[in-house]
Amino acid sequence: MIPARKHLSLILKVSVSLLLLLLLYRNTPLQQIWAVLSRSSFSFLILVGGIVLVNIVLSSLKWRVLLLSDQIDIPLRKLVVSYVIGGFFNVLLPSTIGGDSYRIYDIMRKSGQGVRTAASVFADRLSGFIALTFLSLIASFFVAIKIDKPFLAVLPLAVLAGLFLVLYLLWRRTPVLWLLRVLRLNRIPKLVAFVETFCATLVRYTKDPGTLIQVMVLSFAFQFLLILSVYLMARAIHASAPFIYFLSFVPLITLMETVPISVYGIGVRDMGYVFFFQYAGISELHTRSLAIVFLGVTFCYALLGGLLYLGRKLDLKRHKPHKPSADEGAL
Repeated sequence: MIPARKHLSLILKVSVSLLLLLLLYRNTPLQQIWAVLSRSSFSFLILVGGIVLVNIVLSSLKWRVLLLSDQIDIPLRKLVVSYVIGGFFNVLLPSTIGGDSYRIYDIMRKSGQGVRTAASVFADRLSGFIALTFLSLIASFFVAIKIDKPFLAVLPLAVLAGLFLVLYLLWRRTPVLWLLRVLRLNRIPKLVAFVETFCATLVRYTKDPGTLIQVMVLSFAFQFLLILSVYLMARAIHASAPFIYFLSFVPLITLMETVPISVYGIGVRDMGYVFFFQYAGISELHTRSLAIVFLGVTFCYALLGGLLYLGRKLDLKRHKPHKPSADEGAL
């Protein structure tokens, strides 16, 4: 049963999503959006599907590199399945970290290393955000000059500074332990041990050049392909703009979605597309349609995760040892 506080959080997120959707779509007839979507080029959408599959493997491979640095050897195939099922839980659960929670739980059962598994998932996310923001910073510098909007270069720079600050505080470990003392959480020995092991694992990643290089190369490849997939979605609905605008804006919109104020970024994502891509000359009709296409692709991906999760459950049930009934035991 979901606690009352989580019920309230879900209600607030749904309310924010509905409010943002109402504000954004109230002046855009749905039949116009449907007309744009009905003329979509499926060849581009097929390419998007291919990129999604490649990115699943890239991200799972990055996760495996992090786990192997801690001597946790999980086959790539199992990590792929866990990653895709995590995508299903990202959509299903009223939380932005539902998928990551599942990944931690799933691999922890196989490895027996809960803290180190959690650290690997966190490092996976953080490295991805750093790569994403770097790409945005480089592109935003040129876009800001081109359209004379300096704030577009300041935004990714501020986000990148924040990410490195988080990394530095965890690397130093002392500020985190100090915060536990201030909050009087240092009275919980298990929590203190968790934090120390978690931070030590992250530090070990940074001190291993081979692991660090592989993780960042895979992160940049993943994020570049993610941006490319959004560009192809725009091409599918005949919304044309130079690719550099997507390099600049998609990372910022993706980071906006991580703020847990709506259900799976619905409403926030739409607002981001409308706000940023107006500078690329894309109409509001097409930016709203692009947000819907992105959501549709995401739900297809989540559906794949749901099918894998169902298959896993059925497989466990099929292989569950049969317990004889009282009558059977008497025979």
